[in-house]
Amino acid sequence: MANTTTDQAAADAANLLLRLGLVVAFVVAPLALLLSQRSIFILTPIAGALILAGGMVLAPRMRMHEVFAFLVSPIGLAAMFLAIWALASLLWTPFPAEAAPRLLKIFSTFLCVLPVAASLPARSKAANLYLLPLGVALTAFGAIFLNMTFSSDGGEGEDNETMIRAAEAMLLLLWPALAATALRNRLTLSVSLGIVALTAAISVHVPAALAATGLAALVLATAWTDAPRAGRWVGGVFAACFIFAPALPLLLGPFFGAEAPGPLQGLKIWNGMIVNDGVRMLTGHGFNFVGSGFSRGYLPAQASHSLLFEAWTDLGLIGALSGGALIYLCFKTAAAESQRLAPFWLGGLTYVAAMGVFGAATLQLWWITALALGLGAFALATRGDYKTDRPTAPKRLA
Repeated sequence: MANTTTDQAAADAANLLLRLGLVVAFVVAPLALLLSQRSIFILTPIAGALILAGGMVLAPRMRMHEVFAFLVSPIGLAAMFLAIWALASLLWTPFPAEAAPRLLKIFSTFLCVLPVAASLPARSKAANLYLLPLGVALTAFGAIFLNMTFSSDGGEGEDNETMIRAAEAMLLLLWPALAATALRNRLTLSVSLGIVALTAAISVHVPAALAATGLAALVLATAWTDAPRAGRWVGGVFAACFIFAPALPLLLGPFFGAEAPGPLQGLKIWNGMIVNDGVRMLTGHGFNFVGSGFSRGYLPAQASHSLLFEAWTDLGLIGALSGGALIYLCFKTAAAESQRLAPFWLGGLTYVAAMGVFGAATLQLWWITALALGLGAFALATRGDYKTDRPTAPKRLA
């Protein structure tokens, strides 16, 4: 009897740690990002530690074998190849002192997602699922309120930049939040949440994120009827964008002069780099060349900020091919989820991929951390799809 009481107390404490970690991750962190970009780097590890601590106590519910299964899956192998190639490129990057710590932070962020996701319960409780829409709704209302306050005070600059990033992260978390409400058959809540989030994004003025959201919504609508086909087509389009990205500057770049608008000047700059790169088109200039190039002034501000430009310039053809393969496999795997979940997975992936193509968020560390939060949110929502049917009563034998 004493052992049973002790075990129950330990389980209650573990569930409390788990709930607290989920609150910090999906409610407190998005809200805090409205006020400080640094907050996401502090709160996300705290949330992960709380969730992992709760999962370690609830050891039978942890499925660490899923971590190893993921690593040897096609997605895991493609991700590891890309990571190894990025690591190898540190040998020839001109800024190794800046590139190595940045690459280590990206690796550690994504690697920490695996054990944290594995420590989540096999079945997400409704109370935990509703934390996802709660966090998005509170962040949206906070963004609207702060935007009205800063507008009346004439605030500009750093505060506005912080709110833009918070709005972009909020729209990322919108997709798992919509998945959670859909699993609970809360259509009215889903529609209301989408309206509030879009209103906040419009008030903050994030055109690239809104365009990515519109594209993701179109993919979601298409996936309702045939998710596997939508996954193959959309994944193929984004993979082609990665692989054939230099074709656009090669064909159009020579026709633009110094008076051309910013994005067109970016094509001209990229054209000049392609012509002069030679073997670097195969190997790239090394990880973080673009990031350090912008900060050190080696690259003009008019150069492209797209993830396509960064992938080709940093990692070359090999990096672009592996990146294209990885994104295609991600879409294909997302489309294989249940019919209730696959559209939202595809919508979220489309939003992330489109943001990279548009250049709104690439390998900035705050965005990498937001992606980790998004993956954790999707893992939580996916565990809310029990994939079980009510058994039917057996028919009487004649």
